[in-house]
Amino acid sequence: MPTKRGSSWQGIVYHTSLAGGRVRRNFETEKAAKAWELDSKARLIRGEPVDLGDNVKHASQRKQGLPHTLNELVSHVEASRWAAKESGSRQADNARDIIRLIGANRPVSSINKADIDVARGKLLKMGNQPATVNRKVAALSTCLTEAVDMGLIVGKPKCAKFAESEHRIRRFTPEEEATALDYFERMGELWMADFIALSVDTGLRQGEMLNLRHRDVQADKLMVWGTGAKSGKTRSVPLTGRARDILEKRANLDYRKDNEGFTTALYVFDVTRFAVSWQWDKLSALLGLVDDAQFVPHIMRHEFCSRLADRGVNASAIKELAGHSSLSVTQRYIHINAAALVSAIQALEVRA
Repeated sequence: MPTKRGSSWQGIVYHTSLAGGRVRRNFETEKAAKAWELDSKARLIRGEPVDLGDNVKHASQRKQGLPHTLNELVSHVEASRWAAKESGSRQADNARDIIRLIGANRPVSSINKADIDVARGKLLKMGNQPATVNRKVAALSTCLTEAVDMGLIVGKPKCAKFAESEHRIRRFTPEEEATALDYFERMGELWMADFIALSVDTGLRQGEMLNLRHRDVQADKLMVWGTGAKSGKTRSVPLTGRARDILEKRANLDYRKDNEGFTTALYVFDVTRFAVSWQWDKLSALLGLVDDAQFVPHIMRHEFCSRLADRGVNASAIKELAGHSSLSVTQRYIHINAAALVSAIQALEVRA
């Protein structure tokens, strides 16, 4: 309720999201103070900032030229940090997904751990997997770190994450690979057989395979440019004999005659993700793996890393070949087979 203060009436609103737990504003009449209190409470429920008018004491909460609301903070981070990254728009979308549940117009200074925890729970109930929720929380965490650096908040509230299930452990066995290559060759889908063999021998992501151009192939290696890589890093991948033969064959096949002479196709695989998915679904049906959630095209990249590990290649080398951002990511991809584990233990039998 408003309180009489000299010749004016002071409205007071209490809320845990407010600095100091409360906010006050002076009015000429009691009626105006009551209306402001009701409006402020409604704003707080919606996650919106309170209208402080020209109150000098509280107007200072909005620092000149700096983001004030969560939405403004995300936009600032998107422009200053994420814009240069290929995954930048996805990061911004993840951050907006979670602040939408907290209150996009809410002051940055008002957010606390409870708000983040509640939003995490809502995302989970909405059907998001724990790993997906964690990525959205991570995006928000990045924004809040920037808020600390800009002096908008003194400390960042803890951004807890859900425990995730074990990473992909399914292997693409040599038998399955041989069956796949034979099947697509017999079906006349030679490009898909080449796509599978090259994926297994280079470890390229599906997007990198589809963006691979003939000019990216340089003698005994191929270049994966940072602009088309998920990590944003350029890398070179040495070619196996099989991979080199496939690329040479496709370069010759892709010569086409036009009115002015011979020209070559731009991409090694001039197909879409849908075409790859359609063919993979047919392979899944053939192998009886339609219900195997881990049998997806990305399994070939996992198999590339695991086969290298099986043959004793160290994690650092695998990291560079796969273009991973860190060794921890590489470790998630490496799934060593039982024979390799037995061989590792047998190494203890060696005596000087």
